[in-house]
Amino acid sequence: MKKLDMCEMQVLNHTLQVQISHAKDLLRDMENGKIDLAYVQKMIDMNKAEIIETHKRKFKYWQGRNGNWNSYLPKEGTEPPYGRLVSKVSEERLMNAIIDYYIREDKTALAPTFRQVYQEWRAIKDLELSGNSILRYNSDYARFFQDSDFERLPMNEINENTIRKFMLETIQRLSLCRESCKKMFSYIRNTVKHARIEKIITDNPVEFLELKQFSKHCKEKAKPNEEQFFNDNELLMIQKGLEELYGDRPMFIPRYGVEMAMLTGMRVGEIAALKWDDIHEGYILIHNSIKHNRLKNEFYVDTTKTKKSRQFPMCDEIKDLLERIRNVQREYGCASEYVFTDGKGGYINGQRISDCAKRLTNHLGIHGGGITALRKTINSNLRQNGVPVTMVASMLGHTPEVNEKYYTYDTSNLAEKQKIIKDRNAKVTTLA
Repeated sequence: MKKLDMCEMQVLNHTLQVQISHAKDLLRDMENGKIDLAYVQKMIDMNKAEIIETHKRKFKYWQGRNGNWNSYLPKEGTEPPYGRLVSKVSEERLMNAIIDYYIREDKTALAPTFRQVYQEWRAIKDLELSGNSILRYNSDYARFFQDSDFERLPMNEINENTIRKFMLETIQRLSLCRESCKKMFSYIRNTVKHARIEKIITDNPVEFLELKQFSKHCKEKAKPNEEQFFNDNELLMIQKGLEELYGDRPMFIPRYGVEMAMLTGMRVGEIAALKWDDIHEGYILIHNSIKHNRLKNEFYVDTTKTKKSRQFPMCDEIKDLLERIRNVQREYGCASEYVFTDGKGGYINGQRISDCAKRLTNHLGIHGGGITALRKTINSNLRQNGVPVTMVASMLGHTPEVNEKYYTYDTSNLAEKQKIIKDRNAKVTTLA
């Protein structure tokens, strides 16, 4: 019989406790005449069978050569699958002896499992989450914890080693990147914190655990830098591709949304939410965004991602684009308060603009970085031209730190780099 590891043993112990507690409740209800005797007897028999099956997974269980049935019961100082030997002339008597032992000896109070405590924490946390965040939390739990031995562990049996073992095994099994590992660890920490607040546990099993102990085992799946933005040649291809498509279906509004993203670096939700009232002589006022509640599958107008408004400077190219859109609305009789209208007076959702960008880049045979790559491109172009990071960040609607970490790339080509090196070295060699 295979020796169980610590985590498997903890799960089996908890399963036994649950089954024994249930059997005791049923016996108590039968004695008090609370429920039908035939029904309760049937439930007791089913519960006893479950206890025996769990016992067999924990201890050796066999029929000897002399015909007797044998097994082991828990014994202090002896680890399963061995213990105190019990032998009976029939299997029925052996099973009765095992059941009697557990019901007579069990004095434990059941602690809630990791899953139960997590759900208690979520009941409170969900009050401050949006519908999309709730959906993401649910998806994360299913990915990291659902159907695992770890989620069935009682909170008072979870220690540093069980967490470490689960984290490392899950990182390897799912090939987690650092960001996913960070999420999983945060769910465990928050569940442990909730258990301590509710006095379910007193020790802190995550006290001496740090994210870096696990993140070094993660696998990063970063895109190559050249797929994070569009170079000048790719931007030209996108522009020409849009011009050809405009002639085919001038009323297909998502294409104009792609061009707006190329000129402004706006998020798709912000583009979709633009109204003509937001267009001013010297700037575009960006203060709304179309959001998608995935739980209800509904689109709605909300604030921007940062919940702050900002102004994007107007230029001739943007004015030309807006004038073309207005002309299309007049020509096809679909004037609307929204710049990027659905043709019925309302707005299009951002996903249609994103899908349009992906179809276009696929058609052109260039990488599918989409609208995010256009945001990164305009950011990197401006930074490379010497525009201060604070100014660029304010135009694109994020912090300077986010700008530097996620949006700034070297978009120069080899010829430009060669000229820089040539000029620098020419200066160095003439210093004397």
